[in-house]
Amino acid sequence: MPLYFLKPVVWNTKGYKEPSGEKVTSGYPAEHGFGYEEWNASETSTVQVDGRCMRVFHTEGFGNQPLDNYAGDIFVFMISSYRGRQYLVGIAGGATSLHSDEHAERRRAYSESIAGGEARLKQTWRLQKVKDCYCGDEKKFQEHWGKELQWSANWICPPELFHWLDEPMLLNPCEISGKRSLIKMFGSYQAISRTTAAFIAASVRPAKPCSGLSNILARLGSDEGDRATDIAIIERDEELDSTTREALVQARLGQGKFRDDLMRLWGGSCSITGCDVAQVLRASHVKPWRDSKNRERLDPHNGLLLAATVDALFDAYLITFEDTGEMLVSASISDRQRSMLGLPARLRKPPSQELCRYLAEHREIFNRRTS
Repeated sequence: MPLYFLKPVVWNTKGYKEPSGEKVTSGYPAEHGFGYEEWNASETSTVQVDGRCMRVFHTEGFGNQPLDNYAGDIFVFMISSYRGRQYLVGIAGGATSLHSDEHAERRRAYSESIAGGEARLKQTWRLQKVKDCYCGDEKKFQEHWGKELQWSANWICPPELFHWLDEPMLLNPCEISGKRSLIKMFGSYQAISRTTAAFIAASVRPAKPCSGLSNILARLGSDEGDRATDIAIIERDEELDSTTREALVQARLGQGKFRDDLMRLWGGSCSITGCDVAQVLRASHVKPWRDSKNRERLDPHNGLLLAATVDALFDAYLITFEDTGEMLVSASISDRQRSMLGLPARLRKPPSQELCRYLAEHREIFNRRTS
């Protein structure tokens, strides 16, 4: 049951391997001259958990978000602001939060393991910004360090699902959220969908192949976890009658009446390619499940019958359709890739008026991401 978040962290010019003393105007880094996230990319930020090496990292808290219910199923996209622009700096997948009181002992043990020595303390006190925050009182700083050190490791994740960018990647907030800026406060967060998370991760262009990023993209490419979450929500909804509940569960699985209706509307063949191999056909929602009302989730006009490859492209907003049925293709798909995939194509018949209304919303997100 994955969760996906954008989470602000402090700007750092030393590759997040030690604090760099950058100017910050609010939050913990402004009050103390540094942030514990400034070691997130350090090679020493690993611990042993039940005999397995795990990556540890830090962010500020998430308020009342029930993170403990999603242990090992959280994706954290760490972003930072610099001179009015926002950048992606790191991604952690399969993460477990240690923010709550229940994890205080583990958090303290992991933090002391990675930061209990003198090296990080000395690195931090060397910064003039830190000395200014403590008015040159090193003893006062050391007392604070000892008290707050436990928070330096308040997340763990598998190293194979951790990727820190060699260079921060400039983000286009409008592409991601349709707004002029993303969340900026260190104590806040911004929930995003799996498709948005996959879009951001796929935009990263590492200088050399990276297994961590590849693993993250592979995990984000499947909606299995999302389906499990959505089905659990449906089954807990006491306002649904048994018939509607079963129809919604089947629709979320791409089966049942929703799929049957799409098979009827499109003659049992892919809406684009004409492929009639039932095993590879997907009953795809045009307006995403998470954004739809129950009525829309069961509406066959909010769907296309798509072969698996085309469904993946459509789900990721790499293709969309005009009201005429003509396909629009993202500029991120190269000419070579278009040739391999047979793009652009078009819907086999003009979309209905009802389908056009849903396609308009899909196009809006597509246009944001390709503008």
